Amino acid sequence: MDGRFLNRVAVSALISVVALGGALVTAHAIVPDTAPAAPVFRLPDLRAVPVAPYMVRASLAHGTMLAGRICAQCHSFALGSEGNAGPVLAGVVGRNIATFPGYAYSAALRQHAAQIWDDQRLSDWLMAPARYVVGTRMSFAGLSDPQDRADVISYLHTLHTPAPTLTPATGESR
Repeated sequence: MDGRFLNRVAVSALISVVALGGALVTAHAIVPDTAPAAPVFRLPDLRAVPVAPYMVRASLAHGTMLAGRICAQCHSFALGSEGNAGPVLAGVVGRNIATFPGYAYSAALRQHAAQIWDDQRLSDWLMAPARYVVGTRMSFAGLSDPQDRADVISYLHTLHTPAPTLTPATGESR
């Protein structure tokens, strides 16, 4: 290698650095590097909030519509219509978690079987099931709006399991 070759390499590198720097300065002059005043998209707030104040204003009609549009994809609402991806939701309010007969719950959810589905637990679950019970098989992303959750819970309150009928003569259930 002679000195002329090394000079050419050095000059080429210097010209490349100067050209790159000039392009960067020009780009910053044309397109300012500023953040927007307000974010365009906000991530949902996933802090648990008390659902009781929202239950007072719950809309059964809106909850029925949401449940029909979202929950009905995987769940049925009446007994005798098993076979969906999720368990039947009839009587879910007040029932122990992961105890619907005949449904194979995930091991993660079965660990909560001593707890009862009350309004607050249902709200926390509907907010983000995978966050409420890590390892659940439910792939639903969740409802971020607490009023929407309260509306769905108000609908779930209307889904009762029929009480066993007693025969008058024997007192046995049918």
